[in-house]
Amino acid sequence: MSEVLVGVFDSFEQADRAVEKLTQSGIDRSHMEVHANGRISDPLVEDPAVEQPALHTDEGPASKIARFFSNLFGNDEQPEEVGHYQEAVRRGGAVLTVTVLDEAQMRAVRSTLHEAGAVDIEERVSEWKNTGYKGYDPSAAQYSADETAAERQSFAVVRESLEVGKREVQTGGVRVYSRATATPVSEAVTLREEHATIERHPVDRIATAEDLKAASVEVRETAEHAVVSKTAHVVEEVTVGKEASERVETVNETLKGTEVEVERVEGAPSSLPGERTGPLPDTRP
Repeated sequence: MSEVLVGVFDSFEQADRAVEKLTQSGIDRSHMEVHANGRISDPLVEDPAVEQPALHTDEGPASKIARFFSNLFGNDEQPEEVGHYQEAVRRGGAVLTVTVLDEAQMRAVRSTLHEAGAVDIEERVSEWKNTGYKGYDPSAAQYSADETAAERQSFAVVRESLEVGKREVQTGGVRVYSRATATPVSEAVTLREEHATIERHPVDRIATAEDLKAASVEVRETAEHAVVSKTAHVVEEVTVGKEASERVETVNETLKGTEVEVERVEGAPSSLPGERTGPLPDTRP
C-alpha cells in the first residue's frame, strides 16, 4: 500500500533540490509535488511523450495543498497538520509531498528529505505560537519577501571550548665531567738498619792453640729503604640518568560566548526567533 511523506522547506529552491536528489535515488518524479508561494507545480513526468498537467492558475498554493489532502483523506475531516503546511507556504516556505510504495522507499525518502534541509513542522509551529499563531487563517495575507527574510533571521549561540594540551620545555639539566687529579700525600714508614759493632775487652789468660789459629769473621750491615708502589681502587661510581614525576596543575580560564534570549513581541510576525531544523514527520492515510 502506498503512503505519502510530507517535507516542509524554507524555500522553493530547497524543495526543488530535494526533488532532484530523490529523482537521482530512483523515486519517480510523477510521485512528487511541490507547493510554494508563486511556484505551484503538479507532478513532474519524465517521459516527454506524456502530456504535462496544466498549472492551476485559479487557486493559490494553500488551496492546492487543501485539495491535495482532500483527495488523500476525503472532505470530512483533515489532520491539523494540513493547516500548518498551508501556514508554512504562506510564510514563504515550500511543501514537498512524495508518494512512496514500500517501507524501503519510505526510509530512503525520509533520509533524503532530512539531508536536503526539511524542517520539523512541530518545532516550527511551536515557534509560531510564541508570536501569537493560533492556526491557519485562509484570509491572512501572504508573506512578503522582507517578512520572510525577517522570519529567517538567525542569531548565533557561541560557546568557547577549553582545550588544555601539553608541550615539553627545557628546564635545565646536569653535565658530568670525568678528569684526572693529583693529590700530594704523606705516609710515615719505619726503616730498620743493622750496623757492625766492634768491642774490645782487656783480658789476661794463657793463649791456647785455637787462639793461635788465623781466622776471619765478616759481619754484613743492612739498612731498609722505603719502596713506593701505587694501586688504583674504584671508590665510587656516579650514574647519570633521568627520573620522571607527575603533577596535576589546575588551569583557570574564562570562556566567552553568547546567549540568545527570545522575547515575545506583540505585533508583526516577523519578530520570530531563529529557525531550527529537525526530523521530518509524515502523514499516512
